[in-house]
Amino acid sequence: MAPTLDDPTPPLHPSPGFRSDTSTLPLPNDEAHRLPPPYNASASETPHQPSNKRGFINRPRVIVTLLILFSLVLIVGTSLGVIYLLLSPKYPKLAISNVFVTHPLAKHPRFLISLKAKNPNNRVGVGYEKGGRAALSFKKKSVATGPFPTFAQGDKSSSAVQMVLRASNKTMPHEIRNSILNTTSKLPLSLGLTMNVPVRMKIWTTKIWIEELVFDCKFRVNTLANSSRILYQRCPIKAPPK
Repeated sequence: MAPTLDDPTPPLHPSPGFRSDTSTLPLPNDEAHRLPPPYNASASETPHQPSNKRGFINRPRVIVTLLILFSLVLIVGTSLGVIYLLLSPKYPKLAISNVFVTHPLAKHPRFLISLKAKNPNNRVGVGYEKGGRAALSFKKKSVATGPFPTFAQGDKSSSAVQMVLRASNKTMPHEIRNSILNTTSKLPLSLGLTMNVPVRMKIWTTKIWIEELVFDCKFRVNTLANSSRILYQRCPIKAPPK
């Protein structure tokens, strides 16, 4: 028989394992372990950031290494600069000792020129490098050309060297030809000798610098025959070519 509206409704009582104020739902043990605690959940939701700790550790080492290298370069450069100023190296000097013509009857004779090289420096060596050239001229026109010899000098020393210049294919000026062939006439000739020489300055085993020097000699000879003699000469150093 269905209950009527007049029947009293029995009160509802919560079960012993259920509390209405917390509204918690019991879960099986295996599912309960799958859910992370609140703090772990927030950590798992945070994206992982790569650590730059190693980069911060290596960066100071690189900076220190660069500072050490810079200091060494600065010390070496300063030391060489002080040595350079104390020694005050000077340019070497060249002088013409003699001019002798070989094969005078040939169409293109050769000029054997003897030089005296002097190193005026203390504790500074001088080296004449490969690639030097020399040119003999008359009235500003080239007469003969050839290589400059390579050699080295110690401090405060002098050297006697020779170089051979071959006459160019152009017609020999008649003044020079007459001076070569005429052994009786002593008509002086004014000539020019330009020498482009790579020169190295060295302190002990350290090169200070190397540059090409230009020796621009003007000289006069009594004759180009066998009894040739230098009457006048001047060999200044011109500004090196750029």
